[in-house]
Amino acid sequence: MGIFLDLSLNGLFNGALYALVAIAIVLVFKATQVVSLAHGQLLSFGALFFWFTYVAFGLPLWLSLLIALVCGGLLGFTVERLCLRPLIGQPLFSSFLMTFAIFMFFDGIFQLILKGQALGFPDFLPKGIIAVNSTKIFVGNLWSFGICLGVFLLIMLVFKYTKVGLGMRATAESHKLAQSAGISVRRIFSLTWIMSACIAVIAGITLARVMDICFYLPWGMIKGFIVAMVGGLDSLIGAVVAGLLLGWLEGMIAGYVDPFIGGAIKDVAAYVILLIILLVRPYGLFGLVKIERV
Repeated sequence: MGIFLDLSLNGLFNGALYALVAIAIVLVFKATQVVSLAHGQLLSFGALFFWFTYVAFGLPLWLSLLIALVCGGLLGFTVERLCLRPLIGQPLFSSFLMTFAIFMFFDGIFQLILKGQALGFPDFLPKGIIAVNSTKIFVGNLWSFGICLGVFLLIMLVFKYTKVGLGMRATAESHKLAQSAGISVRRIFSLTWIMSACIAVIAGITLARVMDICFYLPWGMIKGFIVAMVGGLDSLIGAVVAGLLLGWLEGMIAGYVDPFIGGAIKDVAAYVILLIILLVRPYGLFGLVKIERV
């Protein structure tokens, strides 16, 4: 029973990180209908901004985090304004390919900065262990989980109770109807990218805390993308539920299946789950089914 709880908790903690990345992707899709691969680099550069300010320059934690969020938001704004805004009105596949091109462009810069090495990332969260019978819970993981949950609740409050959130919901329903109601769709696009970039920065910092800043960090977006697809690309709640579910399943597979077959099943489990979900529910677990008349 103790092993089951350990695997479950570790899986849920990892799943919360996946969910955080997925929330950034879902936020952009809800407002712009663009599936973004660029967020892999937004999260990696967010971690870099934090590392340079906190580790290299020795600035206080709160100031380093603030600078990283501002720089990440500006990067998201620049990507939307220079690369994606000219594609408004064009086929959505063009925007999708543009986000892939952005990912590869920034990946080259990211690899040049790292030069094949990894940057050690500080564990800035409180340390300690909470023992419950034979189960050990790391305080840092609890803080990380709480940060993910707090970001989700904040985004939900923005969506429900602010004018910007109302504009995002209206834009998500129909760009033309939103414009006819006096909503600046382009302004909503910019604000959405800024918000999602800030979320990606937080996701990048929490991921780098676990895996350091290495060549694999930008590809952490893949798990977030899978979670967004499984939960439904237009559902924030789906991103959280799917992230926790995927993390828990990976934990179970790593503990109970991999030891008997030599490993590797955990790494492909997410893709198998995605394949099954898309075959049964193409719009995801919580995605809205859209019916178009021909």
